[in-house]
Amino acid sequence: MKNAMLNKTNIITVAVVVLCAGIAFFFLWKRHEDVTPVLPEAKQEEAPLPVVKVASRTLFREDQLPGEIDAYQDVLIYPKVPGFIKWIGVDRGSVVKEGQPMVKMYAPEYLARRNEALAKVSAAKAELAAEESRLQDIKADLKRRRANLLADESTYQRLYTASLVPGVIADNDVVQWSQDVEADRQDVNTAIKRVNAKDHEVSQRREEVAAVIKAMESFSDFASYLEINAPFDGYVTERKMHVGSFVGPDGTGAYPPICRVKELGLLRIIAPVPEVDAAGVVIGSKVQFSVSSFPGRKFVGSVARISNDLDKDTRTMPVELNYLNPDYSILPGMFCKVYWPTRRRENSLFVPIDAVVSSPLSTFVCKVKDKEVEWVKVRKGEIMNGQVEVFGDVHEGDYVAAQASEELVNHSHVRPVISQAVTTTETHIQSDAEAQKR
Repeated sequence: MKNAMLNKTNIITVAVVVLCAGIAFFFLWKRHEDVTPVLPEAKQEEAPLPVVKVASRTLFREDQLPGEIDAYQDVLIYPKVPGFIKWIGVDRGSVVKEGQPMVKMYAPEYLARRNEALAKVSAAKAELAAEESRLQDIKADLKRRRANLLADESTYQRLYTASLVPGVIADNDVVQWSQDVEADRQDVNTAIKRVNAKDHEVSQRREEVAAVIKAMESFSDFASYLEINAPFDGYVTERKMHVGSFVGPDGTGAYPPICRVKELGLLRIIAPVPEVDAAGVVIGSKVQFSVSSFPGRKFVGSVARISNDLDKDTRTMPVELNYLNPDYSILPGMFCKVYWPTRRRENSLFVPIDAVVSSPLSTFVCKVKDKEVEWVKVRKGEIMNGQVEVFGDVHEGDYVAAQASEELVNHSHVRPVISQAVTTTETHIQSDAEAQKR
């Protein structure tokens, strides 16, 4: 009986506890129902969002490009004619001036051919003189025959006049003198033809002599070919031949160059400018570069030549700088770093790098207008001082989120707050731009 009463007491106790728990749950649920209507109003509050203004600036930055250094002039010295080196006055490391003798040669076969040409000229001149003498003889004979013709014509005229008087001159004499005059005329005509023929022959001889002399002149210049002078002020960087070496103009096989001369006082700095920066290259602009031989030091060259042709493999355009190098401190063949100034000819729009969201689907900025977020698709350009170029439906003065992300829902409402950190950065960028202009 006692166990049964205890069981009944336990049941009543459990029932009381469950009732109390139910009453407590009811009051808690009621309180929760009273608070829930206020929660939507809290969600409608506009969250603060740091924003930055889209700025219009001129792109200007320095990119490090790999460059090559070449001599302004670089010449391999070959002789014009084959021969033996008789004397060489330069060696590797020699400094030469323009026109300075460097090499003297000896070529016996060319000297023999020159003497042969001189002999041909002398023979041709002798034959011309003989023909001219014969021409003078023929002209003298023509002159004599013309004199005989005039004398016979004068005698014939007198005889003919006298024969008009009957019985003074026999008719036979008049006929004989008439035939003599006709014979003299034939002799004169024959002599004229001989003079013309000989004159033509003499003219041909003169042309032959002129041709032989012209051919000989090429050998007369031979002496200058045997002496090689420095083509410009420069520095001898290589010497491959010595006294007694046989050299020639071919430049291959048995005819290597005698030496090599480079102009080191003026250098060519060749920089491969990327395609995107090719339009901003300006002739005469100053560009800095550095070499490993002088760490921490920068040199300045000026843009002198533009190739205006892009390499299809690297998509770069070679641009040459001129650098005056009077002390030969920088040498051809060195590699260098060119600090290429990248410029835009027109202003473009810039925003902080973090203001642009790049996803596999699109690239956009979170534009804020009338407290509403709008995703605007853009295309990124170059980076300058922590900011990036953007191209799209944005304008100077628009506000975009300083820290954009996909979590910032499109068309959501926010409370824009101008970012102080971004403002400080813009002031710093503006100061740098003014310093660059100065």
